Amino acid sequence: MSDNQINRFDSLPPAIIKGLTLCANGSTWADAAAAVGVKPPTLRRWYKDSRAEEFIDSLVRENINVANNLLTSAAPRLADELIKVSLDDRIKPYARVQAISECFKILRENVLEQEQRKQLQEIRRTLQAIEDGKSIDV
Repeated sequence: MSDNQINRFDSLPPAIIKGLTLCANGSTWADAAAAVGVKPPTLRRWYKDSRAEEFIDSLVRENINVANNLLTSAAPRLADELIKVSLDDRIKPYARVQAISECFKILRENVLEQEQRKQLQEIRRTLQAIEDGKSIDV
């Protein structure tokens, strides 16, 4: 998280910021509260504050982005491994069937996602045309 993002939350006590950060990173309320010297109910009450809620939501989004980047970086190696398992005669048939099934599932999801992206682009173009006052062919 950048310094600018943290500075937006300066009105939150530093211990609460640290406790919420621990929660966003997977700690339990009890562990996070103990680490910063407050009681779990106190930390939970702070979570209900709109500033704290925004702060923890931004941390969760950042964690998801980091995880997605890691998975995206590893995707070619993971795909290679999945294909190796699918085609390896030494692997038990039930494991190969599962790996093959996963390969086709991934392909199907990618095709569907591509179609949805195309449809979304068309909807955006249509909405932009409506906003620009142009006539629309349906």
